[in-house]
Amino acid sequence: MIKTLWTRIKNLNKLFIWIVLVPTGLSILYFGFIASPIFVSEARFVVYSPNQRVSSSGLASLLSNLGGSNSTSAAQTISSYISSWDGMMAVNKLYPLKQVYGNDHIDIFNRFGGVFHPYTSMVRLWRYYQNMVTEGVDTANGISELKVRAFTANDAQKINDFLLKKSQDIVNQLNDTARHRAVFYAKQDVAQAKRTLRDATLALAEYRNSHAVFSPTAQSSLQLAMVSHLQDQLIALQTELHTIVIHAPDNPQIPVLKSNIQALKGQIAKEKATVTGDRESLASKDKEYERLTVNQVLAQKLLEAAVTSLEQARATAQKQELYLETISSPNLPDAPQKPKRFEDILAVLIVSLMIWGVLSILYAGVKEHHAR
Repeated sequence: MIKTLWTRIKNLNKLFIWIVLVPTGLSILYFGFIASPIFVSEARFVVYSPNQRVSSSGLASLLSNLGGSNSTSAAQTISSYISSWDGMMAVNKLYPLKQVYGNDHIDIFNRFGGVFHPYTSMVRLWRYYQNMVTEGVDTANGISELKVRAFTANDAQKINDFLLKKSQDIVNQLNDTARHRAVFYAKQDVAQAKRTLRDATLALAEYRNSHAVFSPTAQSSLQLAMVSHLQDQLIALQTELHTIVIHAPDNPQIPVLKSNIQALKGQIAKEKATVTGDRESLASKDKEYERLTVNQVLAQKLLEAAVTSLEQARATAQKQELYLETISSPNLPDAPQKPKRFEDILAVLIVSLMIWGVLSILYAGVKEHHAR
């Protein structure tokens, strides 16, 4: 049996060399001596609303209370921005990515502009950037994980830290936009209510000035009180006249009393006409005055309601604000995470042996078939 196995190995010597030894040798050469080390900086953060309880450590309740629609949407927005063209260009302004990922110290197979990434356009750089920077959201607990790969530990950490700060800026921008939208229409209602109250107040003031009236109801009360007082005087004079006529018909005061009585009657009629009479009477002015007064009161109530709605909108917007809390800051890796040299060489060896085994069986089958 051993002799047969050895014979097969000798017969398949070239196949074994090309399928197993050559790929394994190349993998040893590449992973052992050529491949540049890749450092990975990781950061974890969560986006939450104030109505979601977050402990001082930020960990005790994150797993159970996060994942609301607003915070999840914000986390997904951040993820989209990080992998977007704008996200890449923002990083590129501060850290030129063509120098970070395309310098000569990086092996020719991994660097931007090398064998597998021969292009140097910004679009190709964007695709390369998306492979080196990844961000994902765990929908179960709402925690986002940001990973940045680079060929130096400092580059990986700096880019990760920059993207984390940009994520905070995005959250602030979302809050500003939501706050503006929440109070925009409420502010418009307040402004409109102020204009309405101003117009109603001006209309009432103009009516008072043009008709020489400050309050028909109050003025009517004063006029009626004066009429009542004059009537009391009239009754007193009439009583006095009646008494004098009975006891002293020739008294010289009788004409004077009669004259005073006529004057009082005229005064009373004039005062009554002021209250109820022609178009200039207080009664005729009261209808329009009351309409203007009601308009002013309604405008005041509308302004109060609009101001209340504005305060409620601001309070609601504040409750719905989002906050970004960093669970773990971007780390400075002290060792490269990739490539996993021994594991990669072993994987090449195992795959090569599997392919060699399959081809050996096929070769033996074909050979046996021709031997028949």
